Amino acid sequence: MLDRLLVAIRSARPRMSLPAMSIVEAIVLSRGSIGSAARVARQLGLTNRFQLARLLEQDGLPPLHRLTEWVTILSWFELTEREHVSLCWIAFHSRKHPSACYRLVKKVTKHGWAEVRGNGATWLLRQFLKEVRTWKPASPKSSTATRRQLPPVAGQLGTGRSANPRLS
Repeated sequence: MLDRLLVAIRSARPRMSLPAMSIVEAIVLSRGSIGSAARVARQLGLTNRFQLARLLEQDGLPPLHRLTEWVTILSWFELTEREHVSLCWIAFHSRKHPSACYRLVKKVTKHGWAEVRGNGATWLLRQFLKEVRTWKPASPKSSTATRRQLPPVAGQLGTGRSANPRLS
């Protein structure tokens, strides 16, 4: 399934930049874990993780952590199908707590592991690609929304009158 994943991502985002494609390929080849965003950014020659986030956002991709979560779940699914092992077994052999793995599946797919397994590999891959195709970065807030409003007491302090009589 992971071999089909790269082809599917390329078809979902055909105009992906070379650095973004390198990141996606690294995530898939490592089966989800490529390290922290700061480390990945350094390896790409970027100054910090925020530049990495902007790079992915410009190519219409979800954030690094979201991509790694999805690929991790897809690799778990592939392993359970190929080796006929449980997610609990995978968790123990990956030195993760089983409940954390089950929670991750629920958080990312919005479905429990049993339901994900029941829906099958094609369904899981479609869910991931749907998110990749429809990912929209958070819209920038208007300047009035981001302007910090002073609390009423602080606003009164600026007028020369103190809200606290001890400060007068």
